[in-house]
Amino acid sequence: MDTSEKSAIKGKHIAITGSLLFYKRQEAFELIRGLGGIPQENVTRETDYLVVGHYRKNTIIGDKSNKRILAERYIGQGCGIKIIREDQFLQMLWFAPAEAASN
Repeated sequence: MDTSEKSAIKGKHIAITGSLLFYKRQEAFELIRGLGGIPQENVTRETDYLVVGHYRKNTIIGDKSNKRILAERYIGQGCGIKIIREDQFLQMLWFAPAEAASN
């Protein structure tokens, strides 16, 4: 079975903000590519998911990164960006969706 065919990530544009605990950013991007997704350095109107990691104090405005602020602005304009935590992202990487698992 080709894992990219069963992936919740396949065909999705995914950006990351902050630092991840389990992967370095480039490792996460390689995993996204391997599952048929499109890693993004920046948030755009095409972004499907923004993964929120941990921030250093000097990289945020208030309690949000620039990428999160931009994603929220796009969401307000009707874009379908989903802002998710690292644990939700890891579930997407590590587990097949329920409908795929039953096939």
